Amino acid sequence: MTDWPVVHERVLTLFGAGWDKPGPHAWDDLLDPDVEFVQPMLRDGRGPASWWGEAERLLELLPDLRGDVLEWAGHDETIFIHVRFRATLGGETFTWQAVDVLRVNNDGRLLRRESFFDSAPLARTVALRPHAWAAWWRSGIAPLSVRRRMRRRRR
Repeated sequence: MTDWPVVHERVLTLFGAGWDKPGPHAWDDLLDPDVEFVQPMLRDGRGPASWWGEAERLLELLPDLRGDVLEWAGHDETIFIHVRFRATLGGETFTWQAVDVLRVNNDGRLLRRESFFDSAPLARTVALRPHAWAAWWRSGIAPLSVRRRMRRRRR
């Protein structure tokens, strides 16, 4: 029988530590080899390598990104986490909130992360801060629709 409260605490500890000092490998102890990611503004993907690439792009745009767990709730293999993110974007602080829905196994390994947040304020902030444009473009996050079109053309 799984001790879900212990599993939840393990996941929350690793999740929070990753957002305290983010880097592509900050969550490696949490990720199942077949983990699935669904997230606004980043590519959906499967496996740790998928996350590593997206985390690199995200941190290219927001190198000082940090996240704080505001509250959470868990029931068996599902954990809901309310997170406040903050970063410098175009020379000014930007904050936003998200809810991540995590599905974990009984060992506390992340099987799926689905993140929910309104990406329009972030896109609007980038558009209104010209100092952010170069980092936005270099990161590869910016032209997501362009990247998708380019991938289709290469096939």
